[in-house]
This record gives sequence, C-alpha cells and structure tokens, in this order.
Amino acid sequence: MDNKTVKASLCKLIKHIPFKFPPTGWYFTPLKPPHAVTFDEKRRICMFEYFERVTKGEILCFSARNPGCSGAACYLGFKEPGEKAGTFLSQKEGFKKNAALGNAFYAEIQARPAREDYLIFGQLENIEEKADIEVVNLWADALSLTGLVTMANYDRPANNNVLIPFASGCQSVWTIPYKEKPSELPKCVVGLTDPSVRGFFPADVLSFSLPVNRLIEICDNISGSFLKQASWKTLVSGIK
Repeated sequence: MDNKTVKASLCKLIKHIPFKFPPTGWYFTPLKPPHAVTFDEKRRICMFEYFERVTKGEILCFSARNPGCSGAACYLGFKEPGEKAGTFLSQKEGFKKNAALGNAFYAEIQARPAREDYLIFGQLENIEEKADIEVVNLWADALSLTGLVTMANYDRPANNNVLIPFASGCQSVWTIPYKEKPSELPKCVVGLTDPSVRGFFPADVLSFSLPVNRLIEICDNISGSFLKQASWKTLVSGIK
C-alpha cells in the first residue's frame, strides 16, 4: 500500500484515538534511501536505542550487513538463528527457563525472508509517499489501546483478533505483524513487553502493530463505530 494512501487513512483514526508518538511504518527497497541511518557494524545496537531519533524525523535502514543486532538480523528476515541462540535467551537474558525452551522459541519464529536488500523503518510523515508500506506501528497508552483493541474486533465474529505474544521488541513491531499480512483474517499485535527495550520508552507506552491491509479496514470501519459516540469522546477529552 503506497504511503500516501496509508497516511490519508490514518488521518481518520488519529481524529478519534490519541497516540503518544507519530505512527511509524516499514517498507522494503532495493536502494538505500538518502540520509537513512545505518548501524555500526562493529557494535551490537538495539534498534530502539534510535527510537528517539526516529521521533525527530530520522529513518532507520536495516540490511543483512547492518541489522543492528544478531537477533534483529533473524527477526527481520536477513539470516537464520544460530545454534547458541537458545542458550543466550535462557542463560544470558533469562527470558526462558532453559536452552531447550530458548531453542523452541527460535524455532517458532519462522520470520519471512527479507524480499529486498533493505528494510526501512520511520515515521510515516518522513517516508516517501510512493513507498509500499507493509506494517504500521501505533504507540499507545491504556486508553488508546482500549480503542484499538475494540476496533480490531469490531468487524469480526471472534474476539481474539489482537495478540500479546512473548516476543522481542522488533519481533512485535515487525516480524509477527508482517507474518499476519497474507492471512485471511490478519491479527494485530501488542508489543514492547520485552524487558530489554522498556528502558527506551515511557512507562505508559506500548506498541500496537498491524499489517497495512488490516489498518485500512479498521480505518474504514470508524463510521458507525463507538469512536463516533459521545461516551468515547468524553473519555478522550478527559485526558487532554
């Protein structure tokens, strides 16, 4: 979906749901955009160390050569997890009870391979309008999340259309929602529940990420939904 269309659709949602930071998006490209930020190959860098810079207008450029960290290289689809990945997850990070469970975690990821040399992340306002956006991230507090979760289930018979998986930060904002994109009923993903990234965000902020096709559906459903009702408007006005 071209970024011009995505931004126009998002304008309708932003009128009804406030967000802590401007929406961000991801897209592939065969050419590195001018002025895009690449990571130092000699240092392990979490992409969220750069999030403040993204909020100020910079865009990040990931590639097989410059993925930021080894985990992101796997989660973004540039390489397969190494043999010791499960041990790192259990013994170094303490996120799984043992290496076997760590290895099971990595076996479940099944990230879709990167389809171009570069994967770009940045504010939608700072991404060229013709870019083919794959995934959108919204940065929500509890009230905003309430609105988003309700809208994500508004047009579905089942009520489990939002995932809160155990996942790294970059998995939650890219890997999982991107895997959802070709699904018949793609789900949304709540993220930033990774302890290792919490220090880069205010305590009340979580991510709400979704494939771009699902975003367009949700925005098209605003008319007639609770977002237009006085009760929701009163809630939102109470936090301004």
